[in-house]
Amino acid sequence: LYYDQHQQVVGWGPDIAEALAPTGYPKPGVQKVEWFKLQLMLSGNTYIDPINLPPLPPGKSEIDVAADYLFKLRQAMRNQLQKSLGEVFNREERNIRYFLTVPAIWNDAGKAATRAAAIQAGFLRDENDNRLTLISEPEAAAMFCAKTGLLNLKVHDAILIVDCGGGTVDLIAYEVEEESPFTVAECTAGSGDSCGSTALNRNFSNILRAKIRKMKLPDGSKTAGKVYAKCIMDFENRIKADFRNNGQKWAVDVGIEAEFPEAGIEEGYMTFTNEEILQCFEPVVNRILELVRNQIIAIQAQNRMLQNVLVVGGFGASEYLFQQIKLHVPPQFQNKVVRPMDSVAAIVKGAVTAGITERVITSRVARRHYLMATLQPFKEGHHPEQYRVPSLDGRDRCKYTRQIFVQKGQRVKIGEPVKVSFFRQVAPGATLMYEDVLYACDEDVCPEYTKDPRIKEVVTLTSDLSRKNLEKDFERMDTPQGTFYRVYFDIYLTLDGSEFNAELVCQGEVMGRCSARFR
Repeated sequence: LYYDQHQQVVGWGPDIAEALAPTGYPKPGVQKVEWFKLQLMLSGNTYIDPINLPPLPPGKSEIDVAADYLFKLRQAMRNQLQKSLGEVFNREERNIRYFLTVPAIWNDAGKAATRAAAIQAGFLRDENDNRLTLISEPEAAAMFCAKTGLLNLKVHDAILIVDCGGGTVDLIAYEVEEESPFTVAECTAGSGDSCGSTALNRNFSNILRAKIRKMKLPDGSKTAGKVYAKCIMDFENRIKADFRNNGQKWAVDVGIEAEFPEAGIEEGYMTFTNEEILQCFEPVVNRILELVRNQIIAIQAQNRMLQNVLVVGGFGASEYLFQQIKLHVPPQFQNKVVRPMDSVAAIVKGAVTAGITERVITSRVARRHYLMATLQPFKEGHHPEQYRVPSLDGRDRCKYTRQIFVQKGQRVKIGEPVKVSFFRQVAPGATLMYEDVLYACDEDVCPEYTKDPRIKEVVTLTSDLSRKNLEKDFERMDTPQGTFYRVYFDIYLTLDGSEFNAELVCQGEVMGRCSARFR
């Protein structure tokens, strides 16, 4: 995206003519914004270093910028569909369902931010409009490749999806449950990291800046800026895709007459050695190879038969990366590393496939524990004395205790919500609005108390029971400590790896969705 000084979009995607000067650089006052998709999941995300992300325009949040991009995308889509479908599109637009792909490593906050951006961009009428489905990128790739016959899989065979995109790399292993209709279940917990192709850009930028410093030009030099922009563009459009680690040198036309041999600039070209470009790739590719190895170990530990390692995504089109994966998997799997003809488009085509066919994933493996704080009866000698609190029924309770309702590694069925029951002792005249915090823990063994720093707050849920009458609808209890009412309700949580949802049910009546405020 390109923004002018008034924070208006003046260029996006390939449509950037109005944003650039004749030199090919942004016009004065125009700011180029990229990699903003990664900022949608900064909260609680260990994969992304915000220091390395370019700044957003002043006054714009990450959701605002993502919404601006999606708005432009929606405009282009509507124009194309109006040309091809005419009145049919105008008549049916309000019934169109949308499928957006998201990295599999994204948490619920990232998915909620994506939905918020889509609403702001006009894809949906409001947050209650259910025409948008978020689908993980590896799932989309698996759907497309299965439907096109690239994979010849039988029941109980396993496939490892390695989705190498711009910002993130996602890995998920699936086991085939049925051949017809084709259905799979996750057989390992997914993994990933922010080691996509943008990490190559960062590494190349560091090498390039070091070479430019050898030119010993003054700060703010237009010549230095020109060399930097030319090299970055050539790396993005040519070197990154063509690199093979075959000893080739790379000459970039930087368009200057002066010679700076100490910086590798001669006769108008800056030269990069094979070793310099390899330095960009090696740490990124090595991290991907580590992720692949760990997934294969996890698959073998479950005695699954791994039939294919499927490499997809824009970065997956890199021949160097593809060959390195083939070279470093165990020998028995080297001929099973495959990729579709168009690995870049496999994911978006998979999203379309998801829209016109049945979803093929039946269950997922939970990547973390999910839990709620409880007030358990206080146990002398077990619970810490400082956690003791009185209650209306006369029995002391222990605060900060927890109830786990989804265990890390547990198989969670798609479309089957998890029921979490709640109980309140409520004094007469009190409000029937309650807040509860959903926690998560990435450790294999979850600590006992929610005060432990290894347990993180994920989302605050607000349950609105105000349609109920406290005195008429709930059991009254008279005790020496006073009168209170026993309020029971349930929250049905969708934690199957798709979008987070929380539905409130009280006394068999569906009360609507809980409002969710992500941390």
